[in-house]
Amino acid sequence: MTMKKRHATSPIVTAALLALAAFACAPAEEAPEPVDLEAPLAGLAEGWNTITPGGSTTCSDGSPFRFFVRKADPTQLVFYLQGGGGCWTAETCDPQGRPTYTMTAIEEMRSPSGTEPEEGAAHGIVAFNHPENPFADHSFVFVPYCTGDVHIGDSDTVYEAAATEDAPAREFTIHHRGYTNGRAALDWTYEHFLGPETVFITGSSAGSIPSPVYARHFGENYPDARVTALGDGAGGYRNLSDGRPHESWGTLAALSHFENMNEVDTDNFSFEALYIQAAKAHPEAMFTRYDTAEDDVQIQFLEIAGTDVSGGLQPLLDANEADIDAALEGQDNYRSYIAAGELHTIMLRPQFYTYESDGVKIRDWVASLAAGEAVDDVHCGDCTGSPEPEAAEGSEATGP
Repeated sequence: MTMKKRHATSPIVTAALLALAAFACAPAEEAPEPVDLEAPLAGLAEGWNTITPGGSTTCSDGSPFRFFVRKADPTQLVFYLQGGGGCWTAETCDPQGRPTYTMTAIEEMRSPSGTEPEEGAAHGIVAFNHPENPFADHSFVFVPYCTGDVHIGDSDTVYEAAATEDAPAREFTIHHRGYTNGRAALDWTYEHFLGPETVFITGSSAGSIPSPVYARHFGENYPDARVTALGDGAGGYRNLSDGRPHESWGTLAALSHFENMNEVDTDNFSFEALYIQAAKAHPEAMFTRYDTAEDDVQIQFLEIAGTDVSGGLQPLLDANEADIDAALEGQDNYRSYIAAGELHTIMLRPQFYTYESDGVKIRDWVASLAAGEAVDDVHCGDCTGSPEPEAAEGSEATGP
């Protein structure tokens, strides 16, 4: 009798066959519903909208903080931090003395203007009708400044005004709550802009300094977005931290939630450290700065802080840029543009469309950044003149 051999099926093979059968019978996964990016913005009117977040937000004197939003393309976002001085001592903060900062938030945004300055008050990147504006179709969040702490303070600080012939010594409190205000604007932005593809963070003067900090927030909350930061007009504050403004503002405690900020202590804090630590944490983002070689406002604040500016601003700018480049050696996500002249800031000025350095217009450089294109460092050759002497002479910042 011939015995037939039975071939036993391996338990592993059996399990695999059962799994394949189950997979074949499983219903196909449905594609996720598309996100309606317009829906959260449906309640906004055309033009600028005023948002009053309330809560713990406040200006330096206790008056209400507000910010402004312009709805356009929900996938293209500009987050702008307003400038307006700074203070960190009784002499510079005293509202009854000669304060060196803006104490209350602007009440409303001026309407977007046309192509010429005389057509309205808005210039630079908020002149939305200008044919060369690279941000004409972008949505905007505009964060006013009213706390004297360059948008990175989180402290109610008590100062003592010295006695004078007319008045005794007195104490007063300044609400350095710029970071509280800024984060309220961020939270609103996260709730209403659900899927931006690009985020361009910028700010002028005091609003320039915190741009890398806020870029970190956007990098964390929108990991799929292209994030670019541009600080406008604050790159020369070398050794300003010797006066320890960050201690009056409570900055290090406020920023301690960023993991690598624990490498920065009160003795080695600098505004350059904000760029360095942000660029290290987010090598996928681009961090940039714009300055003029002899910015008269930066020189003024350096003198207030006791910094030696007898050699002009340019050596301080160049030294700060060298420090950042050295700290970020091996990375490729930091660039700077240094133009000739004394004009303070550019992003909200008509000169945004005309200034040129080393053959490169600042408008074109910024437009390339906004488009995610590669740019090189730009540095004026002859830094003693002006990129546009006639237009720059006597001009004032007329943006909102």
